[in-house]
Amino acid sequence: MPKYQRVKESGITFFFRYDRVDPSLLHIFARHLTTVDDALALFFNEKPTWNEKFRRYENFSETHGLYWFWRHRFKREVVVITCFRI
Repeated sequence: MPKYQRVKESGITFFFRYDRVDPSLLHIFARHLTTVDDALALFFNEKPTWNEKFRRYENFSETHGLYWFWRHRFKREVVVITCFRI
């Protein structure tokens, strides 16, 4: 069963998955050298678009991308799929 780090910010709980190959690191850091702060900045500062094909939200800045979905919208819980550099 995957393990997640929970981060609460502005009333929203974010779930960041640990990496499968190196479970001591978050996936976003192990694969893309991005941080929780990078993901939160994208979430709060960039407007999301809905990707129907992959059933996820996508936020982009000039330098980063974020893929995520609501785990429980009413509980304000978000699962971060990945955060990467463009």
